[in-house]
Amino acid sequence: MASGTVHRTIRLLQEALEQLEVHIPLGDLERIGVMVNRAMSAQERSFHTPEHIFDLVEPDNPHMTLAALFHDIVYYQVDQGFTNEIKEIIDPYINISNGTITLNEKIDPSDRAFFGCAAIFGFSPGEQLSAFSGLNEFLSALVMDVEFEGKISDRDLLITTASIEATIPFRGKNKEGLWPPDILKNRIDRTNETFSLGLKEEEIDHAVTTAVTFANRDVRNFAEDDVGRFLDNTWKLLPETNPSLRMSGQYSIVNYRIALQKMEGFLGFLDPEAIFCRYKGVPSPEECEAIVRLARRNVDVATDYLGIKLLTAAILEALAELTGGDTPVSFFMGDIKAQEKGGRIEHFLPNPPDKNTADTDETLYNLLAYGRASSSSFDLQNSPLSLFIYSSLGSADYSERLRSAKKMFSGEMSHRAFLDEFPRGLISSVAHACGEMAFTRKESLANLFPAG
Repeated sequence: MASGTVHRTIRLLQEALEQLEVHIPLGDLERIGVMVNRAMSAQERSFHTPEHIFDLVEPDNPHMTLAALFHDIVYYQVDQGFTNEIKEIIDPYINISNGTITLNEKIDPSDRAFFGCAAIFGFSPGEQLSAFSGLNEFLSALVMDVEFEGKISDRDLLITTASIEATIPFRGKNKEGLWPPDILKNRIDRTNETFSLGLKEEEIDHAVTTAVTFANRDVRNFAEDDVGRFLDNTWKLLPETNPSLRMSGQYSIVNYRIALQKMEGFLGFLDPEAIFCRYKGVPSPEECEAIVRLARRNVDVATDYLGIKLLTAAILEALAELTGGDTPVSFFMGDIKAQEKGGRIEHFLPNPPDKNTADTDETLYNLLAYGRASSSSFDLQNSPLSLFIYSSLGSADYSERLRSAKKMFSGEMSHRAFLDEFPRGLISSVAHACGEMAFTRKESLANLFPAG
């Protein structure tokens, strides 16, 4: 049996519909499955791909499987628009002006697909949608609701739509002190009444707990036991949100630094308490405590790891700016896939201090030395230059130098003043290694920090 991603997508859709006792023409099944697969296979994506669907499906739960299939089919800011099939479905409902999406003010009041979906998300005609408060999730759910309104029961569409709404990430309490699942429950109550769905209290609770369970599956990587696997997904997200990184070997030092800086800043402000959802004992208090503890550990380690990589980028940026300006990372460091001796910057660096003698965190040292769980298209799996810098400085000095790097980025400190804060031997070694790679700047780099 064929097993390509498009085949798997269509089969998952077919199985979920059959479990809900919904039968649609095979031509429609194929069309919808291909639409989902095409949206998830956009070349701009590196994490929100068909494989992400397959990670989330629950074979015995058709609501969660449908939510997995549809919840990320719109990713407006990454895809820079919509596929033709999706655009045709949502065009009647939105206006786009200068990249801003607003819901149309005049929508047929009898349009149950739109108003049912909008009720679950708390949106109204004429409202401006934001990528940070549900734009992608709402439009993804709307495509599903338009496709299946009148085919899937109102109850089943409500549960699946609620599950997609719950994946709007990283939301804390509102000004009334309510968590997102409690707000969702109140919206379902109103939707139940407005549309005369006749859902009982236990059915509404079931809808919310299903949504909470699915939303937590969507972010379960935050509770990975292995921080290296957690970092894998962080690295997959970087080229999605930073288009310049998709051009392997071409992105500049500043491009790379900005990408790291944004992710480091995001994780630094992320509240682990707001990552996972909870509602009426789902997940259990013990499980909730465990996953939040792991998330806090992973976020802390990832923030430090990104900080070390960011400091490395800052040193390269300063050296580049003082010797001719910004340049591709690969010119200073070598190509990612270079295997020959002398093809990478680390071939010209002294051996880093051993972790048993360096004043470093063992977990961070090992991540830099041995790498994340897998490689990426734009960065090495391990980080030999960052390892050399981190182990030479130690944890305390690294933190102080990172604060200086951020002053340099903001213009509060010159490139030369930033470099002068480091031990002379460390910067001299890095400058020498960069000169061996960037041969046109070898003399300029050597003159910055003369040997001896």
